[in-house]
Amino acid sequence: MASVAAVLIALAGWTVSLAAQWPPQVTPGTRVQVRLPEAQYQVGPRGQLLRGRVTGLAQDTLYLAVADSVGPLAIPRSFVQRLEISRGAPSRGVSALLRGLIGGAFGAATFYLVTVISPNGGDSGDAALMGGAIGLGLGGLSGALWPQERWKRVRSGF
Repeated sequence: MASVAAVLIALAGWTVSLAAQWPPQVTPGTRVQVRLPEAQYQVGPRGQLLRGRVTGLAQDTLYLAVADSVGPLAIPRSFVQRLEISRGAPSRGVSALLRGLIGGAFGAATFYLVTVISPNGGDSGDAALMGGAIGLGLGGLSGALWPQERWKRVRSGF
């Protein structure tokens, strides 16, 4: 009977240590984005976002170096609502191309619908071309000037 109890206690400790491990993608030096709980209600997704580099990992704590902090912040694992790893920012050219295509499609569709709906009409093809050109230019410019960092969610108990 005592041996069964000892085995159960050992298994319970083993499963607790497995549950408390961090995902293998999260290593020191990795840039991460962590969502922490926030008591005050905010519009949009609830929680406080922190971005920084992982400086260390303990069994139940993530140590995060944030740009505006003096030292690493200790974040208990139980506080982490969501964890994402940075995939980096695309190059300015790729970002400009993607945003330009999206902006061009949106601009063309908007100008086309406005000419179709309006009572004065007009040539909807010319309007779509004009809207597409404007959207392509503005989207490409914003993509080239401000490429955005991409994030990949870590799905391991968060």
